[in-house]
Amino acid sequence: MLRDYVLELQATNLDTTMKTDVCSEPNPDSPTRQFRRIYVWLGPLKKGFKACLRDLLGFDGAFMKGPFLGQVLSAVGLDSNNGIYPLAYGIVESENTESWKWFLDNIGDDLDLGRNSNLTFISDRQKGLHTAVEQLFPNAEHRYCIRHIHDNMRKRWRKPEYRDHLWKCALATTIPEFEHLMKEFSQYDKEAC
Repeated sequence: MLRDYVLELQATNLDTTMKTDVCSEPNPDSPTRQFRRIYVWLGPLKKGFKACLRDLLGFDGAFMKGPFLGQVLSAVGLDSNNGIYPLAYGIVESENTESWKWFLDNIGDDLDLGRNSNLTFISDRQKGLHTAVEQLFPNAEHRYCIRHIHDNMRKRWRKPEYRDHLWKCALATTIPEFEHLMKEFSQYDKEAC
């Protein structure tokens, strides 16, 4: 059924990239293989992103529940209105460096990215993603989502003043403004900075 799904998506969405990875079968005469991973980037989404390329990619992972366990990895960009633009997704066996490298390598192939690409990646500290980015795109910036930083910070510092200081720093548009706001935050609570 997976093969039919792949063929149908490719037939109805020109330039769609779909890659599957299966576990090696000890019996070479077996007509089936055990599913391991799939990568999907629909052609129209790829064409739209390349036309308005913005050097920012966001990544996330989510658990799959139900009879088929695994992880869904997703990549998004920004459209010209600063809205979220869906790019690619993958289903992998687990969230680790190897599966993130496989996913990022496929994205790199689709976007013709080399090791010296200057993109900025944003995520919420997925397992293995930081290592995969460092290995595949050593010149890329990798930053963390402020909302997730705030969620982690809120576990220890619950007052709204901490949130306000954090978001002021995050919204700074210049380095001097950021440094000034960080100094104010440090004066409020040095440990929180």
